[in-house]
Amino acid sequence: MFLKAGFAAENKLAVVDAGVQASEDAPFVTADYHFLPGDYLYFTFEIAGFAVKSDERDEVHRISLSYEIAPQDANGIALAPEAASKIQTDLSPEDKNWLPKRRVSFLIPSFVAAGEYRVHVAVKDVFGNAEASADFPFRVGGIRIQPSPALTVENFQFLRGENDREPLKVAAYSPGDTVHARFDMVGYKLKPDHSYQLSYGLTVLRPSGKPFFQDPKAAELQSDSFYPAQFVPGIIDLTTTPDTPRGEYVLVLTVRDLVGNQTYEIRQAFSVE
Repeated sequence: MFLKAGFAAENKLAVVDAGVQASEDAPFVTADYHFLPGDYLYFTFEIAGFAVKSDERDEVHRISLSYEIAPQDANGIALAPEAASKIQTDLSPEDKNWLPKRRVSFLIPSFVAAGEYRVHVAVKDVFGNAEASADFPFRVGGIRIQPSPALTVENFQFLRGENDREPLKVAAYSPGDTVHARFDMVGYKLKPDHSYQLSYGLTVLRPSGKPFFQDPKAAELQSDSFYPAQFVPGIIDLTTTPDTPRGEYVLVLTVRDLVGNQTYEIRQAFSVE
């Protein structure tokens, strides 16, 4: 014979008392809380409304449940490998109000853009022949990008120091300063294993238009990941000399996507004063 959990026949399989947390056993995060790329996300939930299999020859009651959980983006693509397991146990009459509770954690990818995400939970009740699912939203802060179908550069910023968070309002440096810049590459193609191959080179033009500095292979970047990287950051550190002539210079950045056979060029001006 079968009974529902709590011996209430009207109960329906459901994920209850569930939520996203910033640390293990912490309160559920508020709607305006922002995780950052590289943070751990914690999730706690209980399952209610499951069927209990009872053997009339004794007082043992059994349950058989399974669950799958994964953090996902707006398109339903998992940010990290799903957590999946089974819950198969015996219950005594004293456990009639007991609900199984589980905790899982996930590492948010490094190159995930700011936006709205969700934890998707799916549970199955073998004895009750029932399924249920639910989504629990969370937010990620950090870099904002505009998805692009083709290779491009976004969020280009000149900086005073390499660790600065705020860009220069006026890109002006003194002779002998190091010109720092940061940017994000978007719209590159990926291999089936979500790997990318990018490179970028620099040319800096003098006020006269003639080359001041050239490095056609400033960086070569390649990696793979479980979740397809939404962007790849790039950095520029160019040191001027004390006798660098004053005037307006133009930094020409050329990005190459070796997987998609794409090239993109962007020009940004700065001055030495």
